[in-house]
Amino acid sequence: MTEFRAAHHSLALAALLGLAGCGGGGGGGDNNPPPAAQPTVTFTANPTSINPGQSSTLSWSSTNTTACTASDGWSGSRAPSGSEQVAPTTTTTFTVTCSGSGGAISQSAIVTVVNSPPTVTLTATPTVVTAGGMSTLNWSSTNATTCAASTGWSGTKSVTGTEQVGPLSATTTYTLECTGTGGTTSRSATVTVSTAGNVIVSGRIEFQRPPFNAINQGLNLDAPVVSPARQVVVEAINPTTRARVGAATVTDTSGDYSIEVPQNTSMLISARAEMVSGTSAPTWNFKVLNNTNNRLYVLDGSAFDSGTANSTRDLLAPTGWNGTTYNTTRAAAPFAILDSVYRTKELILSAAPGTTFPALNLYWSPTNRTADGCTTDGNIGTTFYTSGASALDSDNCTPAVELPAGIYILGDYAGGNGDTDEFDQHVIAHEFGHYVEDRFARSDSIGGTHGPDDRLDLRVAFGEGWGNAFSAMTLNDPVYRDSSRGITFDTGFNLESDSTTAEGWFSEASIGEILWDLFDSVNDGADMISLGFTPLYSVMTGAQRTTDAMTSIYSFASGLRATSGATQRAGINGLLAGESISSAADAFGSGESNDGGNAMALPIYTDIARNQPLNVCSNGAEDGSNELGSRRFLRLTLPSAAVLSITVQGAVGPGAPVNSQPASDPDIYIYNQGRLIDAGVTTTTQPGSSEMIQQRSYPAGVNILEVHDWIGGALPHCMTVSIAG
Repeated sequence: MTEFRAAHHSLALAALLGLAGCGGGGGGGDNNPPPAAQPTVTFTANPTSINPGQSSTLSWSSTNTTACTASDGWSGSRAPSGSEQVAPTTTTTFTVTCSGSGGAISQSAIVTVVNSPPTVTLTATPTVVTAGGMSTLNWSSTNATTCAASTGWSGTKSVTGTEQVGPLSATTTYTLECTGTGGTTSRSATVTVSTAGNVIVSGRIEFQRPPFNAINQGLNLDAPVVSPARQVVVEAINPTTRARVGAATVTDTSGDYSIEVPQNTSMLISARAEMVSGTSAPTWNFKVLNNTNNRLYVLDGSAFDSGTANSTRDLLAPTGWNGTTYNTTRAAAPFAILDSVYRTKELILSAAPGTTFPALNLYWSPTNRTADGCTTDGNIGTTFYTSGASALDSDNCTPAVELPAGIYILGDYAGGNGDTDEFDQHVIAHEFGHYVEDRFARSDSIGGTHGPDDRLDLRVAFGEGWGNAFSAMTLNDPVYRDSSRGITFDTGFNLESDSTTAEGWFSEASIGEILWDLFDSVNDGADMISLGFTPLYSVMTGAQRTTDAMTSIYSFASGLRATSGATQRAGINGLLAGESISSAADAFGSGESNDGGNAMALPIYTDIARNQPLNVCSNGAEDGSNELGSRRFLRLTLPSAAVLSITVQGAVGPGAPVNSQPASDPDIYIYNQGRLIDAGVTTTTQPGSSEMIQQRSYPAGVNILEVHDWIGGALPHCMTVSIAG
């Protein structure tokens, strides 16, 4: 505004000087009044981010004005200065326009409504009683509007309260589930009832977790943080036979447990690297196993006699670090891994409290190294998730074995030169994100090597961007850190900082930043929206799972926009545009103009029809590459199911005879809503080689054909696709 007023004033002065120079009869000067002063206005919201039910104060002041008007999220006339409280239920833009004789000016402020999941605490006092005893439950919650009791009690409860339970005749678990606009959170407390001839052994299970040093300086194993082992299985067992003594239990969210055992019995307390829930939803079964021997990790205490009185037995799993190297068993590692999974589970339950988690094994060994080979030998290559049987171990193990489903985690310290991931929470949460895609949503990713600066196949870019953002959401920390070089170094990135390298629909960095900005409550730059986790998870398990397109940022954004209001849609589109992704594109990316420097990458999908051969070219990257442009997508829409024959003729260049073309090996895959329904992948490596699928039945609707040249090479490879039938 200052620059505008100065320029206007200079023009007025020039006009005055010109009139004075003209002289003229009798007037002797300019009698026109000076221009009216331009209005100014300041407009703020405090705070800019609120939880549902909270309010924000709008404050405004203006100069050179006589009246103001409210619009967008509010309305009506306002004084030239003032303040007002508002309590929007969704993220809302408020605008004030103030006017005077010099014109009008508008300013806007956005109040972000953060749908934070509820927090719940539930305790029982005392936790151990004799038969017929009573206990008092105390609970409190935040970001919740209703609470409901289940298992040991029932009914609707206030969001905070106290209630006495009993008299108790058996050990009982009480569960409280509180719900708010940000989702649902549940907590449980157990009251143990001891019977005649038995005693109670109770205590706390903990593990050491090393924090990170400053950026790029790795883990600080010299100052580990003692952390609770939450919801892990605890047993009292016979030291000699390892038979269970009494019933097993699980720790609570503080790592506390209580077990009823016989009096005067030799035993030890054993904590299993295992999280198992009951039989009613939500349910889960997560275990940490050693992939070299398939054994479950356990932490044993020392043997003792239970005696005739209640006693306390605490267990602590140490890192095994002696200040220079690992010199003992890394007992903390399996429990650190499991606790990272606990956090991912809680994030899912905040959006879908009745979730039944398919069983998941996490495979870690101190010999798991970056070498490729047989995973039962510890040669896992990298930390990764796999959905099930794979040729990986069949190719590398003797005898051949199938690769079990699960998350495989690096652990080889290698004298300070290896890569260990057991304490890298972002890495483990990232892989759990792939498990979520696989078991609850849908992932069409073809995998392969990738990095934040790579231009990738759109399916890979979304899958890895989702994994990065999911890990940030789990930990509420956008700074991804992965330790290496033993423990002395770490690499990573910050999803809150815009990476301008290779921005677009093919960038895992762009996708990760968009998803994080949709989730978080910090608005900056193009980020003017805060949705929390629930809407994102709803799209992942809904529209993203059923899209006719291959899974990508386009299918996700299309699904999210379909369930969003105008203000939210504008925020979504702003984030897309900020990463050089078309905000007008549909689930198929129609109309996208950003080719990432590879002209063969666009259009993302090309329509193909029966009996109309189509020529497409890939960038020729080798060995089934996952890079941008190496695979082309064709869209075949059938009004009804049909029996078709599909031919892909490889390496046919314009105007050149077949025998002058380089060798090729065309492959084709046919998908329907991400499900692979057919493929032609025979090996033929000669000029003009072809792939044919004859007389197969294909369903009505949209079918996606993916074609590429497996051989690839330095030159682009073109293929002619024909559909007959």
